[in-house]
Amino acid sequence: MINFRNIERVVVLGGGTAGWFMALAMRKIFSPKVEVRVIESSSIGIVGVGEGGLLNLQGALDSLDIDCAEFMRETNATYKWGFSYEGWRTGEKDDRYFHPFAAANGAASQWEKDGSYPLFAAMIHNNLPLPDYLRGIDLIKNNASQEEARLALEQKRADVINSYHFDSYKIAKYLKKTALSRGIVHQDAIVTEVQTDDKGHVTALVTEEGERISLDFVVDATGLARTIIGKAVPSQWRSFSKYLLLDRAVPFYMPHPLPNPYLVSRAIAMSAGWMWQIPLTDRVGAGYVYSSKHISDEDAVREVQSHLGYDIEPQRVIRFEPGCYEQIWVGNMMCVGLASGFVEPLEATSIGQMIETVGNFVRVVVTSRGVVSDNTIREFNESNLRSWLEIQDFLRMHYDCPRRDTQFWQDVAATPLPGNYRAFKECIQLRAPRMMDLDGYIAHGRRGIFHIINWMFVANGLGLIPASAARSELLALPEAEREKVKEFLAWLGGKYAHDANGARQPS
Repeated sequence: MINFRNIERVVVLGGGTAGWFMALAMRKIFSPKVEVRVIESSSIGIVGVGEGGLLNLQGALDSLDIDCAEFMRETNATYKWGFSYEGWRTGEKDDRYFHPFAAANGAASQWEKDGSYPLFAAMIHNNLPLPDYLRGIDLIKNNASQEEARLALEQKRADVINSYHFDSYKIAKYLKKTALSRGIVHQDAIVTEVQTDDKGHVTALVTEEGERISLDFVVDATGLARTIIGKAVPSQWRSFSKYLLLDRAVPFYMPHPLPNPYLVSRAIAMSAGWMWQIPLTDRVGAGYVYSSKHISDEDAVREVQSHLGYDIEPQRVIRFEPGCYEQIWVGNMMCVGLASGFVEPLEATSIGQMIETVGNFVRVVVTSRGVVSDNTIREFNESNLRSWLEIQDFLRMHYDCPRRDTQFWQDVAATPLPGNYRAFKECIQLRAPRMMDLDGYIAHGRRGIFHIINWMFVANGLGLIPASAARSELLALPEAEREKVKEFLAWLGGKYAHDANGARQPS
């Protein structure tokens, strides 16, 4: 059991997005008598050149009483409406599909029947790109300006949930400034020792100068250094390397390749992985994430330069093993952000999972009135692990693609499918995806960060759902509901022309 009622000091070790985010959340729920302290070293850098949020970012900022207009100004942020996947199927220049952040009020997502979505099934059956029903998809495709995007959001002319791209260095600086204004204590120091008692609880941190900082609760937000978790406080590591091959990343900056900052994050397939491009107001935060078994660090940089047509200034290579800790809350220690786990930056899962972790911690402490049982902590960890396993499987689906032109893409094709994803794939050969297909990722009533519509956008973009599977959904509908499907297709048909054979083709 953890009793937060009489605590005097909580310490977050490490700054960055995760550390300051967690500190702000704890400052809001704990009494003003409780000291919230962040210990970080200005001599230790943070990972990243640009980040992008998921659908939960806007709500998370609201929960911390952060003004979004100010947030955008302070972090060089741009609007983010989803992802663009380029070259993942054929590698050709026109090979692209989108995974947009679809809002619940969109024409196709409003109608749910027994956990399935008949209008999505109709689009799959007719070989139509799923995002094309969304108001605002043309703004993405046509590289609309930030002002056009802002007006579309304000006037409710875009069926998307807005998120943001932002500078990972500037967000840490901004969150720190916000935290200091709210009374959070900041200490610039390097911790060299973590002291624990006979129960394994952390009692104090000792700095390089020999200062001993006693504490009641500590958060490990030290990123890939993982100063506490797995060292002073043991936890079981769950590796994803059996299913996800990428283990290196080299970040860099680049100028905007388009007239306006793109409204989506780009994931461009390369010979041994993929390149991310995250548009900020003044430049693009980019990087190549790859498999070290298939390309060297030096050749990765050369491939990027060949692809872009100009030299880049690469930052330090980031080495990682994809995976997570199975227990991130142990005794009076919890870890967040990269310290708790990390996979390649595909789908911006790191910040998305961090926000879910912080939100779940707040929920547990508030609803327990500060007295948290060991059972609740166990359930917290189980829920967190299930969410990570969904991330593993969701990312694995992205590599369930037809590319075979390099050794990496051939090896990816031979990589095994995780059990839950394999079961999902078997079912969608016979019917369209539905909410119950994600039940394997639920723990204690809490779902992961992705909705079945997110899964459908990617699965359909990769051609993983046969038209015949969607047809079975449509045949099961009553006649009146089939008419509703016909009306939807007729409305959608205004965006399409027909070729000489009568087949429906994008106009």
